[in-house]
Amino acid sequence: MKNRLENRRLITDKWLILAFAVPLIFAGCARKQQSSAEKYDAAKALFESTSKQFHIPSAEAKGTEKLRLQQQALAGYRQILNQHPDQDHWAAQALRNIGNIYAAQTNLTAAVQQYAEVELRYQNERWEVLMAWKSAADLLWDANQHNQAEQFYAKIVQRFDTPDAAQIIKMAVRGGKLRLSGAT
Repeated sequence: MKNRLENRRLITDKWLILAFAVPLIFAGCARKQQSSAEKYDAAKALFESTSKQFHIPSAEAKGTEKLRLQQQALAGYRQILNQHPDQDHWAAQALRNIGNIYAAQTNLTAAVQQYAEVELRYQNERWEVLMAWKSAADLLWDANQHNQAEQFYAKIVQRFDTPDAAQIIKMAVRGGKLRLSGAT
């Protein structure tokens, strides 16, 4: 009888422990979901920090310091793409800036790949798509790869040549049309 009583107490004690432990475990394991505004702010902060601390200073730096800053900028921009791919505004800019860094390093192939990726991943970020295509086109043109450059200029004209386009966009379209016509 004494054993039965002890067994019941053990079972009751186990259930009490379990009843308190399970909610604590779930509360500890549950992640706080970030709101859309918090996600946006986190991506923005990382983008701005990366740009100010590494990318912009890399333009003035020389030698190994330049390379170090570019590598840190690449890491920061990739972190945005990995941690905040759903933040289109900041991720598209990060992807285009990765292309800009590769262009500064004269890595034409990698730069053009990143520029082309902007449209594939963030097609609704119109400004970033336009600037990525223009960067790719100009880079290829300057490298005497005119046929490939013309493909990007043609995409610019096809997508952005509209009567209601902003003046800055019309300027990019005009530049693309000039290159396609052979005038420049």
